[in-house]
Amino acid sequence: MKILMCTDGSSHAAEALRFGALIAREAKDMVTILGVLESEDEERKVTRMLERTSTALCEDVPHIDSLIRRGHAAEEILKETEEKKYDLVVVGSRGRRGITRFVLGSTAARLARYCPSPVLIVKGKRRRLSRILVCTAGAKAGEKDTEIAGRIAALTGASVTVLHVMSQLALGPECEVSDLENSTEALLTTDAREAIHLRKDLQILEDLSVEGEAKVRHGLVVDEILAEAREGDYDLVAIGAHVASGLQRFMLTDATEQIVMGSDRPVLVVR
Repeated sequence: MKILMCTDGSSHAAEALRFGALIAREAKDMVTILGVLESEDEERKVTRMLERTSTALCEDVPHIDSLIRRGHAAEEILKETEEKKYDLVVVGSRGRRGITRFVLGSTAARLARYCPSPVLIVKGKRRRLSRILVCTAGAKAGEKDTEIAGRIAALTGASVTVLHVMSQLALGPECEVSDLENSTEALLTTDAREAIHLRKDLQILEDLSVEGEAKVRHGLVVDEILAEAREGDYDLVAIGAHVASGLQRFMLTDATEQIVMGSDRPVLVVR
C-alpha cells in the first residue's frame, strides 16, 4: 500500500502523521511524506516535522521519500496525487467552531472532493486503530468502501463493522416494509437487497481474513452513522464519495459532507 502523508507543520498535521504511521508501519511499503509551504517562514517547522516522521518510520518502512512543495496546500497535494498513484492519502483537519463548522472549505474537504485516491482525514487524537466502521449505502460502490477499509483492517488487525442505515423506504420491491423493522440477524436471512449487499460485504472481509460484523440502524442516515461512531467508540469511519456526472462531480454527497464535518474521529473517504 503506497501512502502519501501530508503536513504543513501544524499540530493537526502532526496528529495525522501519527495516525497514518499506524498503517504505514504495518503496510511496510513506500511512504511519501509531503510538506507544503504556503509561506517561507513555515519551512523550518515543516522540515523538522518531515525529519522526525522519517526517523520514526525508518525501522519499519523500507522506502521513505520526503518532499517539499510551495503553494496552496490542497492544490499541491492534488498535483502529487495526479503525478503518482497512491493507495491512501493522509491529511489532518482543523476543528471548526461556531458558524464555520457548517462550511466545508478546508484543505481536507477539497481533497475529499477531488482526490482520486482514498483520503484519510484525521480528526481528534487517536493512538490506536482497532475498530473500523464502514458506512455503506449498498451496490458496488459500497463494496469498494468495504474493500478499502478491509485492506487497512487486514494490515492493522482491526475489526470491521459494516453499517447500513434503513430509512422509511426499502431499496427495492423485494424488500417488504416489515424488513425495515427486522433485527440485523433476521434481515440477513432474507432476500432483501440490503441483506444481499451486507452478505457480500461480510464475504469481502472474510476473504481478507478480517473479523467483520454487519449492523443495521433505523432513522436519519447522518444522525445514525455519527451516533454509531460515538457509541461504538470506533477509531475510523469509512464512507463513500461516489463519482457523479456533470456539475455534481465537483460536490460531495450531502451525507458524506455532513459526516466529514460532524465526525469527531478520523474519516476515510473512498471514491
